[in-house]
Amino acid sequence: MTKERLYSGPILTLGAVSFIEALAFSLPFSYFPNYAISLGSTVASIGLFTSSFMLASALIAPKLGSLSDTIGRKKIILWGLLGDVVFGALTGLAPSWYWLLLIRVINGAVTAAATQPAEALLMDLAPEGRRGEVAGFVLTCGMVGRNLGPAVGGATQFASSMVVSLVDSYRIPCFVDAALAAVAMFLVAWKIKESGSSSRPSASQVVREGGEKVQISRSLKVLFFCAFANGIALGFIMPISVLFYQDKFGAEPVEIGLVISLSGFIGLIASWIAGRISDRLGRKPVIALGVVSSRLSGMVIPLTLDLNQATFFLAFRSLGFNISNPAMQALRADVVPREARGKLFGLYNTFFNAGDIVGPVIATYLYDLYRFETLNIWGLALPGYGIPFFVNSSIGLFSLAILLIFVKEPKKE
Repeated sequence: MTKERLYSGPILTLGAVSFIEALAFSLPFSYFPNYAISLGSTVASIGLFTSSFMLASALIAPKLGSLSDTIGRKKIILWGLLGDVVFGALTGLAPSWYWLLLIRVINGAVTAAATQPAEALLMDLAPEGRRGEVAGFVLTCGMVGRNLGPAVGGATQFASSMVVSLVDSYRIPCFVDAALAAVAMFLVAWKIKESGSSSRPSASQVVREGGEKVQISRSLKVLFFCAFANGIALGFIMPISVLFYQDKFGAEPVEIGLVISLSGFIGLIASWIAGRISDRLGRKPVIALGVVSSRLSGMVIPLTLDLNQATFFLAFRSLGFNISNPAMQALRADVVPREARGKLFGLYNTFFNAGDIVGPVIATYLYDLYRFETLNIWGLALPGYGIPFFVNSSIGLFSLAILLIFVKEPKKE
C-alpha cells in the first residue's frame, strides 16, 4: 500500500474523529473536580466519577467488540457517538452530584461504543508492516485534541463565569462537548463505508457466539495484565491533578488547563515518529524508552518547587507516553488474530478500565488523607500529596518489566 493511500479516506477520517473525541473528552479536565464539589460531592468521592465511567466501559467493551466483529464497526461507532451527544448535554444539566454520577456511568458505556470499535477498525485498515506508523498518526491526532481540550475547557469556563454563575460556568463546556460529538458522528456517517473487508471482517473470519473459542496466547495474557496495571497507574493521577496544582501552587482552572495543554504539546510529533521507528526496530525497545522516561518524570513532579518546574517534568512525562503508546497499540494488534480483533481489543480495554476503576478511588482517598502531611521515608522528607505520583510511577515500571520479560514480539514477515 502506498503512502498516499495510507493517509487517505477512512484513516484520515479516523484521525479527525480521534481529534474531535479527544478534544471533547478532555474539555472538563481543568475544572471537573470543582464542578462535582459544587454539586455537593466531597474530595474523597471525586474518584468515583472516573471509576464509574470506566466501570461501565469495562463491563460493556467485550460485548461491543464482539458485535463489531459480526455486524460491522460503523454501526456501533455511530450509536456510541449519538450517546455521547445526548449524555454530554445531560452532564451539563445535572441537578446534583448523584445525578452527575449516574450520567457518568451511562456515558462511560456509550463512549466505549464510540471508541472501542474504532480501534479495531484502524487496525483492520492498517497494513501489517505499518501498524505502528498508522497508530502513531491517529494517536497524534488524538493527543492534539486531548492537549487542546483542557485549555479550551478552562478558557470556556473562565469566560462563562463572567456572565453566568460559577456553577453554570462549569456546565457550559458540556454542551460544547455534545456539539463536538455530533460533528464526529457526521464524519463517520459520511466518510466510513460499511461495505468492504477494510471496515468489516468477512463471514468466514467472524467468530460467532457459540462458535470456536479464540486461543489466547501467553503474550496476550501478559498484555492483559499490563493493561490492568497501566489502568491503575493512569487512574491514580487523573482525578487528583487539578487538586494538586491548586494545593501546591494555587493555580486557577484556566492556568491548570494551559499547563496540561502546553506540556502535552511538547514532543507531540514524537508519537508519529516513534510509531514508524517501532515498525523498523521492534515494539518493545520503543515501549521501554517511553515508559521509563514518563514514569521517572512522574516521580519528580510532586518534588518540584514551582509551576514552571512542574510543567517541565509534566511535559517530559507526556513525551514518554507519546513515544510508548503507538508501539504498544501496534504490539497488541500484532499478537491478536484479525478474526477476533474487536472482541479481544474489547477484553483488553476491560482489563485496562478495571484498573482505571480501582486507581481513582485509591488515589483520591490517599490524597485526601495525606495531602497536608509530610512523610519521613528512609530519612527523606516527602510531601504526602506526592504518594499517588510515586505509586503511579512504581506500578508503571513494574508492568514494563513484566512486559519485557514475558511478551514475545512476533517476527516480521
